[in-house]
Amino acid sequence: MKRVLIIAGETSGDLHGSVLMRGMKNSCPDIEFKGIGGSLMIDEGLDALRHTGEMNFMGLAEVIRHIPFIRRTENDIVSLLDSWHPDLSILIDYPGFNLKLAPRIHQRKIPVMYYISPQLWAWHRSRVNLIRRYVDRMVVLFDFEREFYRKYGVDAVCTGHPLLDIVRSSEDRVAFRASLGAGDGPLIGLLPGSRPQEIERILPAMVGSIGVLRSRIENVTAVIGCAPGLDEESVSKYAAGSGISIIHGKTYDIMAHADALAVTSGTATLEAGILGTPMVIVYRTSLLTYLVGRSVVSIDNIGLINIVAGARIVPELWQNNVTPGNIATHIEKMLGDKQLYNLIKQLLGNAKHKLGNPGSTERAVKIACDLLRGSDI
Repeated sequence: MKRVLIIAGETSGDLHGSVLMRGMKNSCPDIEFKGIGGSLMIDEGLDALRHTGEMNFMGLAEVIRHIPFIRRTENDIVSLLDSWHPDLSILIDYPGFNLKLAPRIHQRKIPVMYYISPQLWAWHRSRVNLIRRYVDRMVVLFDFEREFYRKYGVDAVCTGHPLLDIVRSSEDRVAFRASLGAGDGPLIGLLPGSRPQEIERILPAMVGSIGVLRSRIENVTAVIGCAPGLDEESVSKYAAGSGISIIHGKTYDIMAHADALAVTSGTATLEAGILGTPMVIVYRTSLLTYLVGRSVVSIDNIGLINIVAGARIVPELWQNNVTPGNIATHIEKMLGDKQLYNLIKQLLGNAKHKLGNPGSTERAVKIACDLLRGSDI
């Protein structure tokens, strides 16, 4: 029986980790997984020391407040290394935690595969030195990331983006819209993220924007998509009395069949981009985290779909600009200008092509299984 330590500390990592685990089980029989993951990874057989819901902190203040818990978790993982002796470790993004563990895993001569690069090209470039010293195989999703690592002497492997194999709607457009009572007017999807802090800071403005839109456009229907593991009660208290539906488990249907979206910055912007739906990207964190971030971040856009496109093809609202009026104005502008709307869809399609070709997961599985077998890649 081969043993794999796998660590994903965020919701998107849980998704990618679960797909990778499924592929590895098919390609490498007699394999068991322990580590950190969410419900999707647990469903694939992960013996979880911690759930991603316990690890999914947002902002500098939240991290500082949870330092004792983080230290205990690090120590528990190190104890597992010494008692269980994994044959391979797979670290998925989550750099603040994973890059502290990498040297301790490497010290024990356990191969380290880092799957999905931290955004070192945007900030914390010094962390490249840790990757060069302690990671045996760096697996990235974008060509520009491979070129970035090459400049620093890291021979990263680009597999393309696994979302190309994952993102698709499951329900017919007409049936889905009918189930929400969407008539001739526009359907607006609200995707507030997966962290409690995101819900608290962003969802009220998203909900408020629907009231503004309804004062300007007739027959507006709106729906909130709940991320996996998100407590509906934390959402419903902000949506109470708004006439906005709340849906679990149909995020891709919302993305595919809405006329426009308001999306919290993160992986969801790529998912919506793949499905080609115009959106407004919103981002709001604590003032301390924002000020620290702006002092070290070296890019102009925060939305992943804009970063991939190399230009701001959909609008972004940051911090105090995240207001109901601003969100509504951008959505109204897109919906009211057919030429602009079609241009955005075209640019989203162009950005999708930059994500590579389907089959990313199979390529990542091969790399993982080769490392597990001790093969040269």
